[in-house]
Amino acid sequence: MAKKTKSWCSEDEHESFDRFTDFNAWIDSDEEEAKALKTRFGLNKLTHPSKAFFASDREAYEQAFREYRLQKRKEVLSTEFLDDAFGDSHWSERNETRFDQFLDQLFDNAAVPFIGAGVSVAGGFPTWKNHLRQQGKTAGIPLETIESLLSDGQFETIIDKIESTLGKDVFAQEIRDVFSKTGDLEEITLIITDLFTDTLITTNYDRLIETSFDIGPEDEFEVFHSFDAMVKPASNRTTIIKLHGDIRSPQRCILGRSQYDDAYGSESIDLSLPIPKLLKYHYITNSLLFVGCSLNNDRTIQVFRAVKEAIGDLDLPQHFSLEQIPVDDNSEPSEQGLISRNAELLNLGITPIWFPHGEFSFIESILRHSRCELNYRICSTLKSKSPKLSASA
Repeated sequence: MAKKTKSWCSEDEHESFDRFTDFNAWIDSDEEEAKALKTRFGLNKLTHPSKAFFASDREAYEQAFREYRLQKRKEVLSTEFLDDAFGDSHWSERNETRFDQFLDQLFDNAAVPFIGAGVSVAGGFPTWKNHLRQQGKTAGIPLETIESLLSDGQFETIIDKIESTLGKDVFAQEIRDVFSKTGDLEEITLIITDLFTDTLITTNYDRLIETSFDIGPEDEFEVFHSFDAMVKPASNRTTIIKLHGDIRSPQRCILGRSQYDDAYGSESIDLSLPIPKLLKYHYITNSLLFVGCSLNNDRTIQVFRAVKEAIGDLDLPQHFSLEQIPVDDNSEPSEQGLISRNAELLNLGITPIWFPHGEFSFIESILRHSRCELNYRICSTLKSKSPKLSASA
């Protein structure tokens, strides 16, 4: 990794300032509450009010930061929404507790993101469901047939139908047409690659994650594919595992049912194959965070279920997912749906953190606040270990 240059904060024992980017940007913004804070402390006419605030009145800065963090916590964890939707604080309290449990794993460097197609939507790529709709259109399959199969989670059946209708090459070309573009590098991908610098796992064919790292130091990361997924990575570089392949080598991507069968096992999950073996390793070793993943009865879930059956009552790391709250036929939050989905995921060892249905911007907000809280914990820990810093605070 490239060595970071010293900032004015480092020279003045105030390196924590550089970590609180979101709070500082808020102070410098034109939001009404931020403007009121600047007026209160006479910072309105300054070019960089956040820096002046930090340097001139550290105690007031830290108090304002505490209030900001508490407010953001309630916002990103949908506290008011959950309380209003279900009539009490039961689920909002669960959300806050689970968020703290995730932060513990993040702080201990035990968390590994598992990135699905939902993350790439911001970069201009379709969800896998929408892509299969496009594939179905290209193949001339009636939309109602596609929708029926999608609602049952039979994604591979759709692929099978498309390939049997027009051939594997047509399906593969559609993949190239859709996923070979560069895509837009949006904030959510930058936050993910800022939060997780050891290992990232993705089922996506696009190269948004690599592009995010490309703007950093040279040779900062290395990419592994399904065929070399168990190769030992370099200790000084970020490892990006492209579980189902890379659009730059579409012939080696796992696309159709036969390829999924070869990769995971045809009749049942074969844990001796490279991809299931890799998933098992991370499932029993790290704390996975599923972001932008549907987590229905796909092959990944089948692997985890097979691993759980194989290991019995052996303790597993706590895994997490960012999940939208289920809704009923009237698109209203469904507590029964939430109870069922909550139990389904917990029985797979996955702890859901909830956000309002369809409001996917909450994923970025939760990750952004995770970064804020992680940096706060890091600074607090450094401060407690440094008498000089503690004395100057």
